[in-house]
Amino acid sequence: MRKVVICLLLFLFLTGCGAKEAENNKLVASSELLFPYADITLQVLPGYRLKAQTEDIYAELSQGNAATCLDAQAIPAMEQGVGRYWYPHCLATVVIAVDRTRVDADISGWRDLSVTGAAVGMTTDAPLNRLILGAMSYGLEGQAYTKAEALALLERLYGQGELHLDDQTAPIQLCFDYQAAKWNRDGQDWEIVVPAEGTLSFAMGLLSDIPLEFERGLDEALLDAGLPLTDGRRSEEYPDDGAYCSAVQVKDFTHLLTVTEDTQRDIRREVRHTLLYSSADYREHILVALLVSSMAIFWTGTVSQRILRRDIRRTAVLVGWLVVGWTLLRLLKYQIFDSCLLARLCCYGYYVFQLALPLVMLRLADIVDKPENAKRLLRPIWRPLAAYILSVLLVFTNDLHQMVFRFDLNGNWSHDYQYGPGYFVVFLISLIFLLAAIVLLFRKSWHSRSLRARVFPMLFLAAILSYILGYLFKIPLARDSDYTITICVLAVLFFESFLHTGMIPVNVRYGPLFAAAPLNLQLLDEEGQVVLAANGASPIPKSVWRRLRADMSRFLLKDRDTLLHAAPIRGGMVVWQEDVSVLNRVRHELQTSSARLEAANALLSEEGEAKRRLLAAEAKAELYDELEQEIPRRVSVLARLIQSLPQAEDHQRQVAYITLCLCHIKRRYNLFFLIRQGTPILGDELGVYLDELAELAGYAGVKVLVRCGLQSQMAVRTASLCYDFYFEFLSWAVRENCSTILGHLERTQDELAFKLLPACPPEDWHFSQEFQDNVAAVHGRITQKDLDDTVGIWLTIPLGGEDCG
Repeated sequence: MRKVVICLLLFLFLTGCGAKEAENNKLVASSELLFPYADITLQVLPGYRLKAQTEDIYAELSQGNAATCLDAQAIPAMEQGVGRYWYPHCLATVVIAVDRTRVDADISGWRDLSVTGAAVGMTTDAPLNRLILGAMSYGLEGQAYTKAEALALLERLYGQGELHLDDQTAPIQLCFDYQAAKWNRDGQDWEIVVPAEGTLSFAMGLLSDIPLEFERGLDEALLDAGLPLTDGRRSEEYPDDGAYCSAVQVKDFTHLLTVTEDTQRDIRREVRHTLLYSSADYREHILVALLVSSMAIFWTGTVSQRILRRDIRRTAVLVGWLVVGWTLLRLLKYQIFDSCLLARLCCYGYYVFQLALPLVMLRLADIVDKPENAKRLLRPIWRPLAAYILSVLLVFTNDLHQMVFRFDLNGNWSHDYQYGPGYFVVFLISLIFLLAAIVLLFRKSWHSRSLRARVFPMLFLAAILSYILGYLFKIPLARDSDYTITICVLAVLFFESFLHTGMIPVNVRYGPLFAAAPLNLQLLDEEGQVVLAANGASPIPKSVWRRLRADMSRFLLKDRDTLLHAAPIRGGMVVWQEDVSVLNRVRHELQTSSARLEAANALLSEEGEAKRRLLAAEAKAELYDELEQEIPRRVSVLARLIQSLPQAEDHQRQVAYITLCLCHIKRRYNLFFLIRQGTPILGDELGVYLDELAELAGYAGVKVLVRCGLQSQMAVRTASLCYDFYFEFLSWAVRENCSTILGHLERTQDELAFKLLPACPPEDWHFSQEFQDNVAAVHGRITQKDLDDTVGIWLTIPLGGEDCG
C-alpha cells in the first residue's frame, strides 16, 4: 500500500516536468552537509546555479532540477521512478571525530564512547541522524542489524549526561569523515576514528531526470576540497586505507531505511525519554491532528443531536469547530519548513482558538441554568468579547512591537524566543475567563444532588488550568506534551462531562427508559419494524400491526389478559401493552366472594331460626344468666379499644382489630346459642367462620391461609373452642405485627388438631385464662412445636364424649 501511494505521488510530481527541463537548470542541495560538494560541482556543471531546497527532493526533481544527495536517498528514489540519472562522485563514511586537544582517551569503536567520560555530540538533522544510527547499528550488530543496541548505547550516554544533541562544541562528534577533515584543514586537531566494529559509507552525488555533462577536472577539484572519491582516493587529512577496512558501502537500502525510519521519534522517546504522551515526529504530528480533527467533527455531529437546547447546542458546535480549526492550523504549520512570515502567522493563529475556548466555556457556565431565551446573561456581554478581540490583535501585531514574543526575525525564532509583557496580559485575560467559568460552575452545581454535576465539569476546568500553568512554567510532564492537542481534548471532555451531569437537557438514554417502562412500550417505524422496545414487550405480528394502523383510536385485544393501544408519531407509531390479568383476577375473586356471601347469608338465616328456638320461654332465664357472664368482659375489651382509637399510631390497624373483635363477638354468640340448641355443626360452616376472621385480619396487615380439613358434622362446643383459639391467635398476631399465618384443621382417629404456623416466633404468646379453662374442661391441650426456623402452636381436643359424626 505504501508503494502504491508513493508511486501516485511520484506520478503527480513528474507530470509536466518535460516542459520545464530547459528553463530550470538549478542545482539543489538537500542538506547543509552537501554544500561543499555542491559548490565544487557547480564549477564543472555549466548552466546551473545553486538553489536552496524549498520542497522535498522528489518535487524538486519533478521540476527538472538536479539534486545533490546520498545514495541512501538516490537509489530508493530511482527504484520508485524518481530520477533517472545518478552520478556518484564522493564517498562519505560515518566516523567518530575526537578533539585531541580536549580528549586523551583511547577510542577505537562505538562501545568506547560510554567509557570516555567526555561529551559526545550528534546531530538530529535528517537524514544524517538516520545514517549515523544505521552505521552504529551495523557496527554493533552486524549485517542483520536492528537499532536496539545503538539506541541502548545512546540512551546510556544520555543517562550519563554525555550525549549532547545538536552540540557542535562537544569534544567527540558522530559525523561524516569529510566533516572532520574540513575541521582539520581549518587548523583544528581532530582524530578521525573509523569504528573497528564496523561502519557504513555512503556515496555522494547528483540525481537528475536529465543527463548531465561535467567539464574536466571534477575529481581533482573534489580532492583539493578535501572530499574523498568513490574510488578510494583521499587527501592526507584522512586515515590510511587500512583504517577503512571496517567500513562497507550499503547494498540493502530498503533494510537501512526500514530500520532507521523512526529515528527522530526513537531518539526523543527511547533516548531522551521525552514526548512520551504526544506526537514525536512529523508523521505522528499529521496523524494525531487528523485523528483529533476527525474525532472532534464526529463529536460535534453527535452532540448536536443529543442536546435539546438550541443555545447550548450552538455553543457545543462552536467548541467542536474551534478544536477542528486549531488542529488543522497546527497541521498546516507543520507543512511549512521555512521560518517565514506565514509560519509566524500560523503560530499567532493558535491564539485565535486558544483564547476563544475559555470564553466559550465562560458562556456555557453562564447559560447552563438559565431559560433558553433569557436575555440578560453575562452583563455586559461585549466586555469579554472586546477583551478577546484586543488580545488576538495584540498577538497578530507582534512583529511590529515585540511585546508578546521577543525574538530575532532573521534568526531561529521558532526556538529562540522569550515572553514579553503582552504575553502575560493575554494569559491573564484567558486565566480570568477560565477562573470565572470555574466560579460560576461551582456556585451553580453546589446545590445539585448529583456528585457528578458538582465534580466533573470543575475537574476538567481545573485540569485545563493546571496544564496551562504547567506548560508555562516548563514542568516536564506538561512541557513535553502537545499543547494544542491536550487543550483541545480537555475542552471536548469538559463539554462532554456537562452532558452526563444532568445540568443540560439531552436527547439520549431512551434505551434504559424503554427498558424500565411499565406499560411495555414499543416504537415501530412505518414498516412495522421495532425501533425501541421495553424488556417485557412481546413482538407485534404484522397482522396485528396492520389492524392497529387501520384504527389507532380503539384498543385491540391481543389475548384474554392483554390489551394493545397505539398512537401515531412522526415516522411510525408507539404501541403499549396493558396487562388486564389483575382485573380478571379481581373479577374472579369478586365472583367467589359473592358466592361466599350467599352461603353466609344462608347460614345467617339458619342461625336466626336457631336463635328463635333457643329463646323459648322456658330457657330465657338460664340464657340471660349465662349471657351476663360473658358479655361484660368482651364488651369492656371492645370499649377500651374504641376509646384508644384516636391515640392509635396505626389507625387502620386499630379499626381492623376492632372489626375483628366485633366479628368474633357476633359469631361467638351464634355458637353460644347453637350449643344451647344441641344441634351439631358442619365442618364447612366452621371453615366459613374462620375465613371471615382471616379476611378481617388481612385489613390489619396479617395474611392468613387456613385449610379446614373437616367436612362432616362436629360438636358445636368443639367448633367454639377452635373458633376462640383461632381468634385469640389472630389477636396476638395483630398486636405483634406478625405478617403471615398458615393453619390447618384436621381430624385424626381419636382427636381434633388445629395447627397454626406464624411467620414470626411467638415468644410472648398467651391465651386468656377463660379459654385455657374451657380447653382443660374437655381434656384438650395447647402445645408449642419447635420446627426448623419457626415455632408452631397446636390445639388438640380429644373426641371422646363429643359427637364428631
